[in-house]
Amino acid sequence: MKKHSSTTTNQATAISRFKKKLTADYILGVVNNVLLVILSLVMIYPIFYIFISSVSNPINFREAINANKFLIIPQGFTMEYISDHLQNMDIWRAYGNTLLYTLLGTAISLFLSITCAYVLSRRGLRVIKVLTIVVVLTMWLKPGMIATYTNIENLGLMGNIFGILIPFAFSAYNVILLRTYFAAIPVDIDESAQIDGASHFRMLTSIYIPASVPAITTVGLFYAIDRWNGYFWAELVLQKDKLYPLQVLVKKLLQNTGDSGNLFEGTVSAYALIIIAIVPIMLIFPFIQKYFKKGVMVGSVK
Repeated sequence: MKKHSSTTTNQATAISRFKKKLTADYILGVVNNVLLVILSLVMIYPIFYIFISSVSNPINFREAINANKFLIIPQGFTMEYISDHLQNMDIWRAYGNTLLYTLLGTAISLFLSITCAYVLSRRGLRVIKVLTIVVVLTMWLKPGMIATYTNIENLGLMGNIFGILIPFAFSAYNVILLRTYFAAIPVDIDESAQIDGASHFRMLTSIYIPASVPAITTVGLFYAIDRWNGYFWAELVLQKDKLYPLQVLVKKLLQNTGDSGNLFEGTVSAYALIIIAIVPIMLIFPFIQKYFKKGVMVGSVK
């Protein structure tokens, strides 16, 4: 009887602890979801604010701002400013430049990053450790703006599109990310390919790249966003209106807004151009999101 009573008591205690754990997990889940929703709204609202402002009438927009209204709908809906920008040939030329710099720059960066990561993922070579340290050091020991500008100028790349494509084509962080992914590929596959007489180029193109599509896609997204949003060095290096990307025009329009006779009209026009500039990235991201989720889990078992 005592043994049966003790077993019953232990079962009741275990059930009680299990219920408490379920309650705690439920509360934690609710709090976590609420915090994530709040954080998402905080991050999404600025973009949403720019969108509703870009399709607002400047007069209504000014009245709403002066009244300290929390904007959740357009103030006097109009597509006038977006339409005006789309009819501006300078915008389309800048759009073409941005696409060129993004596609070509991303391709160059991926080529350099993939080949470098493959070399650093080789096993059994002492020099690889030294090369890895050298690559990692570039993350902290940066030359600075003046040294970078002087280097570009001395190389004769000022006013040339390669002045923004080549000097900023390499990211140590992305190389380490790819190197970690490559290193996670089973060594047996590598050895089997070598026994079959496969060259390093064949192994890279037939084994490593196909097996690392999530990581490569993630790194490519990082490079593409960086290229698409770049404006500082583009304005500093290119020095020609016909070579400027779209983001430089956005920057100049935002700067000229303060000098405009109608401040709110200039702001609405600038917001309309910002929306035009970010639409491609917003459309592309959902299609590569599945690869992005896998890519950030670098080193996991495949």
